[in-house]
Amino acid sequence: MTIDDALNIVDSVLGNKSLSTIQEAIFRQTWEGKTYSEIAEQAGYDAAYIRDVGYKLWQLLSEAFGDRVTKNNLQVVLRRYSNRTMQERSLQVSNAIPINMNYPTAPVNLPIATDSFSQEISNGAAKLLQLLSRLLTEPIGDRHVNQYLQQMHDASSDSALKLTITVNLSMAAE
Repeated sequence: MTIDDALNIVDSVLGNKSLSTIQEAIFRQTWEGKTYSEIAEQAGYDAAYIRDVGYKLWQLLSEAFGDRVTKNNLQVVLRRYSNRTMQERSLQVSNAIPINMNYPTAPVNLPIATDSFSQEISNGAAKLLQLLSRLLTEPIGDRHVNQYLQQMHDASSDSALKLTITVNLSMAAE
């Protein structure tokens, strides 16, 4: 997680509140592992003032996140919050997808599986695999796409099993 990601999370959690300029500076430099003395020196403030503002910042964030935030656990708390939020969103999305559990009550008429029907399916599947294999392995440049589609149609027309295949070869033919 980057510092900007962390600040975006803080902004969203704080809602209508926002960090002051000095609070954001303390947050950013704490994120980078700086001490209060280093922050004070870089910002041009007294170390005691930075420590006091930092203390109030951690209190504000602790209240907002519902978890104790300190200078030492800042990244852990934000990472934990981010993971928890992603899990909650994932659950909300999965719960929002309606699942239709209304199965038909009337009997469904399925074709009777006979040996000849099974043989037709096997033959049709074998022809389909053979044509797809040729389609994927032979160069297209010498033949027109329509020839391939016609071959596929001719091969399936002699079978009782009709298969409709849509093959997008526009990119390959270009």
